[in-house]
Amino acid sequence: MTKVVKKNVKCAKCETESQQMIVFSVNFLLENAESAEKLTKHQQVCPKCNYTETDISVLIEEGK
Repeated sequence: MTKVVKKNVKCAKCETESQQMIVFSVNFLLENAESAEKLTKHQQVCPKCNYTETDISVLIEEGK
């Protein structure tokens, strides 16, 4: 079963809180292949500072 929720998340860079989609699991057998692929590659984007990551509540240092 595909499990996706929307949740308020605080950006690790600028501390702005925004509603973001969180993908917990994707069922490739039941989903359209293109939709499933998009869900697995989904990235959150902070609306204030544009920090983009799979989970913007965690700061990933560049170069790692």
